[in-house]
Amino acid sequence: MRLFVPYFRVASAGLLLLSALMLAPLSLAWSGFGGSYRTYMLPLAASLTAGLIFGRLGSPISTHINQRQLFIITAGTWLTVPLFGMLPFICMEEPLSIVDAAFESISGMTTTGSTVMTGLEHTSKDILLWRSLLQWYGGIGIIGMTIAVLPSLKSGGMRLFRTESSDWSEKEIPQMKNMLKGILVAYFGLSILCALAYWLAGMDAFNAINHMMATVSTGGYSTADASFGQFPGHLLSWVAVLFMFAGSMPFVLYIRLWRGRSPRVLSDIQVRGLGLVFAIAAGFLTIDLVLTTDMSVLEAFTASTFNVMSVVSTTGFANADYGLWGPAAVAIFFFLTFVGGCSGSTSGGIKIFRFQLFFLMLKRQFKQAIHPNAVLVSKYGTRLVTEEILQSTNAFVFLLISTLVVLTLLLALTGLDFITSITGASTALMNVGPGLGDIIGPAGNFHSLPDSAKTILMTGMILGRLEFTAIMIIFTRVFWRG
Repeated sequence: MRLFVPYFRVASAGLLLLSALMLAPLSLAWSGFGGSYRTYMLPLAASLTAGLIFGRLGSPISTHINQRQLFIITAGTWLTVPLFGMLPFICMEEPLSIVDAAFESISGMTTTGSTVMTGLEHTSKDILLWRSLLQWYGGIGIIGMTIAVLPSLKSGGMRLFRTESSDWSEKEIPQMKNMLKGILVAYFGLSILCALAYWLAGMDAFNAINHMMATVSTGGYSTADASFGQFPGHLLSWVAVLFMFAGSMPFVLYIRLWRGRSPRVLSDIQVRGLGLVFAIAAGFLTIDLVLTTDMSVLEAFTASTFNVMSVVSTTGFANADYGLWGPAAVAIFFFLTFVGGCSGSTSGGIKIFRFQLFFLMLKRQFKQAIHPNAVLVSKYGTRLVTEEILQSTNAFVFLLISTLVVLTLLLALTGLDFITSITGASTALMNVGPGLGDIIGPAGNFHSLPDSAKTILMTGMILGRLEFTAIMIIFTRVFWRG
């Protein structure tokens, strides 16, 4: 039981916060601007009760948390909180099935943005707000996890970003708390700026708030089936590009910028890598659209920039069906699905730093071939790249490819075609949102998929969000043997 005490404590905090967030759609429904307030009464009571019980089970808690407990905290919390987040979808006036409700909640909390709901423009405002809140809540949880937990778990090369704020020792916990407070301030500040920018650019207040939460969290839930296509003109698309990029940046940079320690944010190696990938993909796609369609240069540039940033940042907004832009565009978007933003951001994907590490490994391999007896040292920015980091990164990619193959085969066994299967598995593991093809492409959704396929995709979302090792290891025999 002692092994689970920290998990109960953290899960308690997560459930109590979830209960507090339910007050927003409850108030909206109660005031007559949404559906029925009864939608939230039982979920609120259940979340609050479970949070209090978990808090009791998690008290007292030691200031020292070991590796096994960290794995249990990470996997357990991300499995527990979405299960309570799905309850409003089951209790609303036109309830979703249990599988669909779980899919919508897990997709929201992992900021994947895939949806099984249709007719969103006719859905009650309180439910739309709840979907957005799930993503916004998940976004801050993801940042905290990648900064304070994954580096300690040596997950996928994340050890590279280990700091005092990643050390779960009694000595360093105050440092961690200060870092997380700074992250919260940055997240709230960016959220306020984004909502104001959307509102000033022409969105009504409700849409501005909802799309702010989906943008900053790089989640992608919208308030209409047409996603961002519901908004005419170019200005809102450019506002979205700016804040999707901001959500894809390491949030520790905002803290340093605020404290005046690192004013040159754009000089960060990850940010430069993200900008380079974005610029190359958007530029190539703009040229392709100008040459192959009747779009003007401005239309092509706006459409390509918006959708490229949406996929690279793993937000998943769409203002057009880019599946109809031709084979070159489809190939670009498929490969961009795997890129992701920076470590310490709300983005999913492989992450920019891992691609940069692979280039370092390749460069070192070439040098070693020419000078076989040389002792070579690699650095990522100012950080030393150890063999442990490289091995962890290689293990991450191996697990990613292996899981992608397995999920694709399992989805194909449910009767889905190959394009739907492979892009569905990819978008789930990378937490992007839309896939490709007629069914789950940017103009479709996941509603028509069989429950077995939705369950497979939910598994992929959790695995991708927790970067595989953090959840896979708890299912091994050696973990429970201690």
